[in-house]
Amino acid sequence: MSEASIELVDVRIDHPRGGSPLVTNANVRVNKGEVVVIVGAAGVGTSRMVAAALGEVTPGEGHIDVLGRDVGKLRRSSLRLLRRRVGIVPQDLCLLEDRSAQLNVVMPLEIDGIPRSVSIVRAALVLAQMGLEDEASLPVDCLSASARQRVAVARALVRDPELIIADHPTSAQDASGAERVCEAFYEAASRGCSVLVLGRDPALRVIAERNGWRQLAMLDGRLLPMGEVDLEGRTIEEILVGIESAPATMPVADPELPNLVQFPISARPAGAR
Repeated sequence: MSEASIELVDVRIDHPRGGSPLVTNANVRVNKGEVVVIVGAAGVGTSRMVAAALGEVTPGEGHIDVLGRDVGKLRRSSLRLLRRRVGIVPQDLCLLEDRSAQLNVVMPLEIDGIPRSVSIVRAALVLAQMGLEDEASLPVDCLSASARQRVAVARALVRDPELIIADHPTSAQDASGAERVCEAFYEAASRGCSVLVLGRDPALRVIAERNGWRQLAMLDGRLLPMGEVDLEGRTIEEILVGIESAPATMPVADPELPNLVQFPISARPAGAR
């Protein structure tokens, strides 16, 4: 059996405000060089599952292994080191708004101690891959939503990671932008990187189908292979639109771990989101 880069075993993800669990008995394994797409409606727990994979949320049951490490057993210092091997595209992007696209992409390399001369070249390559050569010097807050999203994808790629976790990375893209993002994931996988993509836009699903990527659906708190979903004559998009977000009936509990940024940043300038 191929080596797993990320594996969820019997994982339950609870709603932060109580009520029914968002995810129950989730089992998914992404092997080296594989791309897996999880499709889910808004509010059903896919993004919280990403947070659990990063050690920001503790599963109610089960465990999550990332690059051979059980994230639930790692200290914060070990989590930070582990994340340096993971390219992350958070849904809210976590960009430095008043800094250039280039600086946002260079920063992870500088944290790693890569010389500026090398990091600038590597950043330029992934920005070009995202079609952002002309926007590289512009502040992020001057860019369109689609360009900003591609900056976040470029930042995830720049370290040549062993694993990419992308939370709705094509939600702001048109068809050509989605193709560009997914082509980058395809190329990363061809180099042995594992890619876990969460999203629900039709363009992503069309590309995944064409590339033969494994697809799972998050329905009623369960992860199901797409082939096992009973569509009853409907499209998967129609089913997802009809799903209500999980109810929240209890106050938010204090988190078990402090909120951690989704890639290591030592500090942010005042005013940056």
